[in-house]
Amino acid sequence: MKGSFQIAKAFDIPVKIHWSFGLFILYILYVGTSNGNDWPTVGLMVLAGLLLFFCVVLHEYGHALTARKFGVSTRDIILSPIGGVARLERLPEKPIQEFYVAIAGPLVNIAIVLIIIPIMYFTFGNKLVWGEGFLLSFVELLDFKSPLTILPFLVLGNIALAGFNLLPAFPMDGGRIFRSLLSIKFGRLRATQVASFLGSLFGIAMIAMGAIGALGANMFTSLIGIFVLLMAVQEYRMVKMETVLKSKNAGDLSRQNFTKIYLDDTMEGAIREVKTGNEKSFLVFDQFNNLAGVLHELFIREAIRKKDDLAPVAEYLSINYEGVQTTASLNELLRKMQQHGYSILPVYFETELVGVIDVTMMNNFLRKN
Repeated sequence: MKGSFQIAKAFDIPVKIHWSFGLFILYILYVGTSNGNDWPTVGLMVLAGLLLFFCVVLHEYGHALTARKFGVSTRDIILSPIGGVARLERLPEKPIQEFYVAIAGPLVNIAIVLIIIPIMYFTFGNKLVWGEGFLLSFVELLDFKSPLTILPFLVLGNIALAGFNLLPAFPMDGGRIFRSLLSIKFGRLRATQVASFLGSLFGIAMIAMGAIGALGANMFTSLIGIFVLLMAVQEYRMVKMETVLKSKNAGDLSRQNFTKIYLDDTMEGAIREVKTGNEKSFLVFDQFNNLAGVLHELFIREAIRKKDDLAPVAEYLSINYEGVQTTASLNELLRKMQQHGYSILPVYFETELVGVIDVTMMNNFLRKN
């Protein structure tokens, strides 16, 4: 995500923070000072907010490490003012796997609560009413006059995180749990449509509540609602596209007629093709017509910038390529392009080279579908 920078790394998964996270700190400072609190109290409020976001990071690691057990890696975890997200390389294919990955996050929050409550019992036992007035006595401890009063804040915060995320609507974990259960009977696309619809309704409700100030909601509630609405719609579009991509394979999209570039050519020919033709990336062959590598559009643009028309193709050749079979799904091909930066893929029928698929062809297919 643009505007993010890494602050930590654990289990080979980077934790990044978006620049807008600073707005969260500014919001706490505004609330703390506007209520007349002294600076030590405001400082504890900021510390409590940061510790709650540390719990958010643990929540996301719950997703990421569970996904890893099913062979799904995580690119990174990104924090923003409205929460965190573990960016998985892909979603687990089996509904039960998605169920475990989705529920792992809220279970981490519940585990944190179960760890803190015994500590609170020994710390505040004489101040807590273990019965009908428990909640009231619990809230009364939230004065941020000492570091220990952060404990009840973390308990309530983690309960809120678990409860909010378990709502059965996208993009919350509850929506993914709901979808995984629906997928067993109705299939992934239909299940996503239902869960996405609920997520959209929930997002609209949050926007409205924030706009009119219902039930103590504010502008921040509306911002979260906008995020929920956009993510719910995006999830359905993504799964719908994924379904289309899985229904087509490389043989359906590949181009059999493609321009061949040779190692002993100069860049002049490739540059001319890029400027005048539809092809932007090329396969490069040696004198025996064996595939030697690829010529990416990015490299050709660099040659144009340098006015390096007469340079040998070998100087701009990339040996970073991967062949695919005609039976490979377009979903698999798109993932390869995104993960490895391939601009062109040679397509084979068994051992015979029969065509190519490049980024331009893939993008055109995605736009049409």
